[in-house]
Amino acid sequence: MKVTFKRKNNAVTATRDSIWQKFEQANLRLQHKCAQWLEHKTAHFSRLNWILVLFTFIVFTGGCSIYLIVNSFSNNKSRNITIAPITKPTNDIPLKEKPLELNAIISKTEFEKITSFRKYMDSLGRSPIGKKTHDSIVLNRPGLLDSLTIIENYYYSHLKN
Repeated sequence: MKVTFKRKNNAVTATRDSIWQKFEQANLRLQHKCAQWLEHKTAHFSRLNWILVLFTFIVFTGGCSIYLIVNSFSNNKSRNITIAPITKPTNDIPLKEKPLELNAIISKTEFEKITSFRKYMDSLGRSPIGKKTHDSIVLNRPGLLDSLTIIENYYYSHLKN
């Protein structure tokens, strides 16, 4: 025999069951009231009235169905869904192709300013107080850190040459 040490919380399941029971009772009362109201409103209908109501319902629903079928096969092109082709965005950066060709030369002092700003941003991201400042800078300038990476890679690639 398998023994488990879990306690079953019967109070929670009993409360859940009582809520569902109350919901079911309320639902049944509502259904019963609706059925009584409908019976009261249609108690004086004769057989001919019921046949007339049924015939009207069949004609109306059949007419709507036929209209929808005919309308779907018609050549009305203005209501069709148009599909736009997928295009390549104009601001994407090719990663696997050759790197960007920048004509500007970055001086060593400018590069040091960029690296010190990168270190400052990293230190902001690590401290709990500076996290708000870091998040607001990243939120307001979404491509800033990516631009810094691109500039640093460009500088290092030109150092090798």
